Amino acid sequence: IDIDRDSGRITVSDDGIGMTQGDLNDRFLFVGYRRRENQPTKTAKGRHVMGRKGIGKLSLFAIAKTIQVETAKDGTTSGLVMRADDIRAQMQEKEGEYHPDPLPASEISVAAGTRITLSDLRLNPTAGTVTALRRRLARRFSIIGPDHGFEVIVNDEPIKVSDRDFYPKIEYLWSLGAVGDQYEKLCSKALKKKRLSGTVDAGQGWTVSGWVGTVDTQKSITEETNIVPVLAWGKLIHEDLLAAVKPAGLFAKYVIGELHADFVDDDKADDIATSDRQSLKEDDPRFAALTAYLRDTVLREVGNAWRDWRRDNALDKARENPIVEEWYTSLGPDARKAAKDLFGKIGNMAVGEESDRIELYKNGILAFEKLRFRDLLSEIDKLDGADQLDLVGRVFSSIDEIEAAQYGEIARGRLRVIESFIGLVDADEKERVIQKHLFEHLWLLNPSWERASTNQRIEESVMSEFAALDAGLSDEEKKGRVDIRYRTAAGKNIIIELKRYSVKVKPGQLVDQVGKYRSALAKCLKQKFADQPQDIECIVVLGWRPDDLPPEEVERTLAGVHARIITYDELIQHAHESYKDYLEKHTEVSRLSDLISRLEQSAKAAALPESTDGKAAGALPESTDGAAGTTSAPETTEAEATE
Repeated sequence: IDIDRDSGRITVSDDGIGMTQGDLNDRFLFVGYRRRENQPTKTAKGRHVMGRKGIGKLSLFAIAKTIQVETAKDGTTSGLVMRADDIRAQMQEKEGEYHPDPLPASEISVAAGTRITLSDLRLNPTAGTVTALRRRLARRFSIIGPDHGFEVIVNDEPIKVSDRDFYPKIEYLWSLGAVGDQYEKLCSKALKKKRLSGTVDAGQGWTVSGWVGTVDTQKSITEETNIVPVLAWGKLIHEDLLAAVKPAGLFAKYVIGELHADFVDDDKADDIATSDRQSLKEDDPRFAALTAYLRDTVLREVGNAWRDWRRDNALDKARENPIVEEWYTSLGPDARKAAKDLFGKIGNMAVGEESDRIELYKNGILAFEKLRFRDLLSEIDKLDGADQLDLVGRVFSSIDEIEAAQYGEIARGRLRVIESFIGLVDADEKERVIQKHLFEHLWLLNPSWERASTNQRIEESVMSEFAALDAGLSDEEKKGRVDIRYRTAAGKNIIIELKRYSVKVKPGQLVDQVGKYRSALAKCLKQKFADQPQDIECIVVLGWRPDDLPPEEVERTLAGVHARIITYDELIQHAHESYKDYLEKHTEVSRLSDLISRLEQSAKAAALPESTDGKAAGALPESTDGAAGTTSAPETTEAEATE
C-alpha cells in the first residue's frame, strides 16, 4: 500500500496469482459473486478465504471516485478503469449493466499479481493517515505477520505485530485455546499469565483461540481498544463482543483481547454476518454460545483474578513512590498488613494519570491514619468497590486535613503553654505564668477538661457570692491568695484558688476557706440554677504542701469538702507527663503533614506536561548530594506543613 499525499493517490499492489480478463468480468466485476459456492475455499497456500458476499469491492468508491485495476495471470495482462460519476450517470439514463473502460495493454505495467490505484480521493490523506492505517490493519487482520506468511507493507515499511500497540501494555494475560505461548511471548511485560480452555460447545465442536488481557493503567486503553473483537479466518467479523456481554466490574474498563472463532463463519452453515461484515446476528445460536463463553468461562475468571492480582501488586507499585515508601516503612507489622489491603483497594481504582494515582495515595494515607487513630483499621476490609473507596478517601481527606490543622493548632497551643513552664526557677515567675494560663487551660489540672467554659449568669451570681466571702477575709488572708475563679468543665463546677507561692497553709485553714466557697456555690446553684449540674470540685494551687500532717491525712481531710491540692511544681511536672502523648502526636501530625505536602507537590509535578528534554516542566529538582534520581524535599515550616 502506497499513500502519495502530493499526488492524492493510493496504490494497493499484491504479488498474488492475479486475474485473467474472464476473472475480471465474471468474478471481480460481478456484484454478489459467491466465491465459496463456486471456487475452492482454500488458497493455493492453504489459507481460508475471507470474503463471502462479493460486495467488498464496492467499498473502494467510499474512498475514491476513480478506480484503476491492473492485473496479470498466466502471462496475460488485463486492466480497467471505473468511475463513480459514470456509474451514477448510467443508472440515471437507463437500466442495465455498467461497463468500465478497458485499459490498453500499453498502459498496464503489472507483470504479476494485481494493482489497484485509487484517485480523485474523497478525503485527502493527512500526516497521521499512514500510522492510523497501519494500526487499524494490524488489529483487524490477524493473518498479517511472518508467522502466517502474509506481509502487508505501507509506504515501504512492513506492518509488524508491534503496530497493534497493545501487547506491551498488558499487565495480566489469559491465553485462550490451543495457542501455547504465542501471546505470552508477545505480552512479555505481563506480570501474571494464565491459560484457559477454548471450548465453546464440545457437542457442536465449537472452539476458539485467542487471548484476553487487562492493561496496567486507564491511560493505556481507549474506547477504541477497550474491546474484544471476533475474528474468523484471520479477519475481523464482529467489532466488539465485550459490548454484548456488558460485564459489571471495574476490571471491564481495563479489558482488551481478541477471539478467533472460525465456526461463526462456517462454509456449510448459514451466514450470520451482517451486510457490513462488521458484526454478527445476535439471535443466532453460535453468537449466543460465543457470548456465554466470553461471559462465563473467560470474564468470570478474569474478574476474580484481576481483583486479587491487582491487590497483591498494588503495594509494590505504591512503594515505587519514595514518599509512600517512607510512610510505609514507618509502620509497624500489623499496620503494614492493613496498609497492603488499603493499597489493594487503591490499585483496583480506575486511574488515568500518574498525578491522579498520587492523589489517591495521599487520600488513602489520610484515611488510613484516621482509621488507625480510631483503632478501626479492620474497617478497610469493608470498603468494597473503587467508587466507595474513592468517596471514603475524599471524605476522610477533607475531614483529616481539617482535623490535622485543628489538632496541630491545639498541639502547638499546648506546647506554648507547657514550654512557658520549662526552666522556671523563680517562685514569683512560676506564680505569674501559671496564673496567666491556668484558668483558661483546665487541661493542666485534668486532661479530660479540654476546654474551660462558663455560663455568664451563673458566674456573675457565683462571683457575687464569693465577693461577699472575700469581704470577710483578713489582710493576711488576702495577701496569701492570688485569685479565686469559678469554671465549668465536663459537667462539673470547679472552684480554683491560687495561693501565693511563698505562703504555707495548714490543712485546717484550707478546709475552712475552701468549705466556705463550696457552701456558697452549692447554695447559689441550688436556689438559682437547679437545672444545672450540682457536682462541685475544689482545687487549691500552692507553693508548698502542708507539712504538719502526713500527706495521706491531708488528702483525707480535704476530701471531706471535695477538695484537693496541687503545688506549682507538681502542676508543671504533671503537665509534661500528662501531655507527653500530645507532644508525640504533635510530632506525628507534623511528620504526616510534611509527607502529605510532599505527595501533593509530586502530584502537581506529575500533572505538568513534559518539556523538550523529557522531564516534566517544573518537576522537583534533583538533590545535589550526588544521589542520582533522588529528590530533595523542600524545607517546610510547621505552619505550612499543617496547612
